[in-house]
Amino acid sequence: MHRKTSLSVWLFLVVGPVPVLAGGPLPVAAQGLPFHTPSALTTAFEERGVRVFSMVQSRGDLTGVVFPLIVLPFAPHQRLTTTIKLPLTYKRMRDPGGASGGAYSEGGIGDLELSAKWAFFVRNRFAGTTRVALILGASLPTGGTSAKMNDGLPAPRPLQLGTGSLSGGVTIVTTIVRNRWGLNAAVGHVRHGTDDGFHFGAVTRYDLALSIRVPENVETIRTRTVQLYLEWNGSITQRATSGGSELLDTGGHVGYLSPGIQWVVLPQLLIEGSLQIPLLQDHNGVQPDYGVRPAIGARFLFF
Repeated sequence: MHRKTSLSVWLFLVVGPVPVLAGGPLPVAAQGLPFHTPSALTTAFEERGVRVFSMVQSRGDLTGVVFPLIVLPFAPHQRLTTTIKLPLTYKRMRDPGGASGGAYSEGGIGDLELSAKWAFFVRNRFAGTTRVALILGASLPTGGTSAKMNDGLPAPRPLQLGTGSLSGGVTIVTTIVRNRWGLNAAVGHVRHGTDDGFHFGAVTRYDLALSIRVPENVETIRTRTVQLYLEWNGSITQRATSGGSELLDTGGHVGYLSPGIQWVVLPQLLIEGSLQIPLLQDHNGVQPDYGVRPAIGARFLFF
């Protein structure tokens, strides 16, 4: 089977090849990809392509818009893919005094992220698959760290576009597809370096996503499908340190309930949207709460 041109690969969309029967509807387990939760899939939309989306983030007086450009440039093996993520970021803080210009605004490139995913366990079955993958990631300090408040004082670290240091992480993710149903579960850990005495706290992330496809049967490569998702996206962040001392009002445990929808318009194009609702906000010390985070985007597959 040639994995670039086989009809069953494209009908399967992202899961991989499955048996195709002659005559009648094709029993294909076409599944999309969760908006936020990683996937163990390494074919089609997770193989070679481009993903773009825009997300609005708010926390207290701070509002940010993130527009990441994600490219999957190289897949040397059907179980191995690579990813480059370049986030374009804009942050603005409202002035409590009501000044029209706000207290802070800054836009530009954030930290460049690189990752590689290896599906070390793959077990395909009729109209389904079970896969486990290891994701290794790193970020480079390409984002700025010298922005100033509108009054001329240096902006706090969380307001900067970049972290100023290298970071590295590892994630384990499991994907299970059974006919029209999909399940993704992931846990990962990221650690940051130190920049000018400041050290962001390590982050442990855990995600769970349940999906269902409409319609139940995918009969041809042109069948348009809709995926409905319900995700839980949580993160536990340790306190940051500055000059070796812990910053008490940093870090904590945050969890989002994230309903989402994905429309596979063409075999090589899908449109997606999500709404992250913060249901768990257990902050260390005194910190403002996060707001609801809407997002919309698209993915394009290179044949």
